[in-house]
Amino acid sequence: MGKLSTILLIVLNISQSYGRTHYFDRNMNLVTSISPTMVVEEGDSVEMECRLENIPDRAEVAWVRIWGVREVEYLSVFGKDDGVMDYEEEQFMSRMEEDPAGGFVWSLNIVRVSRRMAGFYQCQVLLDDSAVSSRKVLLSILNPQEADHTVKYVITKQGGNITLDCTDFEGEDVHWVRLGETSVVQNGKKLSLIRVDRSDSGIYVCSVAGGSKSMNISLLVEHSPTIIPTKLVIAQAPGYQSSLSCQVTAAPVPSVSWYRLRSPLGPTIVRSKGDLSMVIEDYKDGRMTSSLVFHNVSQDDFGEYSCNASNSLGQASATLQLAYSPTPVLSTSAASTQKGWHALLCILG
Repeated sequence: MGKLSTILLIVLNISQSYGRTHYFDRNMNLVTSISPTMVVEEGDSVEMECRLENIPDRAEVAWVRIWGVREVEYLSVFGKDDGVMDYEEEQFMSRMEEDPAGGFVWSLNIVRVSRRMAGFYQCQVLLDDSAVSSRKVLLSILNPQEADHTVKYVITKQGGNITLDCTDFEGEDVHWVRLGETSVVQNGKKLSLIRVDRSDSGIYVCSVAGGSKSMNISLLVEHSPTIIPTKLVIAQAPGYQSSLSCQVTAAPVPSVSWYRLRSPLGPTIVRSKGDLSMVIEDYKDGRMTSSLVFHNVSQDDFGEYSCNASNSLGQASATLQLAYSPTPVLSTSAASTQKGWHALLCILG
């Protein structure tokens, strides 16, 4: 009788514990908001962001792409101990920042979107590999060939006023939207912006009702460079490929250079040679990405590097580190596949 009572007590405790965990997981309101539906043209870049009230110490925060029912692909993961890990750095770059108003902002930047990237993306908070709080956003991709539109480029000084004009659509019912947003900025053929600053930079679309005709005006407000490293520390084993990257935003076009820090001769400029290459993506809509590619990492390559950018209005720099790893670091595609299988196994389990 005593043994039977003990068994029943254990089963009861497990059942109650499971019930509490299940209820707790479904009611953590950690993700408080996410970007509205994003509409961008193929070939452009887009940034989504979600806001978090708090991040528990043992939690991870992730951006995932939703492929189907209970099927997701991990794009990036953040942990308080490990920082940000992007699984496909060539296309997806993420960052975690503290919000001055409180909480955190978790951003995902997609470089040069293609039509296959359309769909739902989700911001998740994970505890023990289970999502306990999430929100999703729809990304829609427009084919530039399917609409009759033209593109204009406008550069203006910070603090000034500017009027964007699409009077070519005279007599038509037109409205303005900012690319990447859904709400109408203004109706009418002219859009006036007062005391512009760098946050006003972007693509403004003047379109005829129904979308049969449109004009894209790319507005760049002049400002000194800002630099966001893709990842501050990259680890790799000797004999394998690795890279350091930074995203530079500036207008007018900046000059970008890389320096090796803490060398006996002081900061030394880095130039492409042998197993080392500098790659700069095309400057578009006020931003570019510069990468330092190590095709065959050697012991001498480990250390700190500085990504520097300057234009007529100022300069900026950011320090990144190539760190030694005793074992080869998985490629981004391999890591993504491994995480995807792990997620699928958890779902099936």
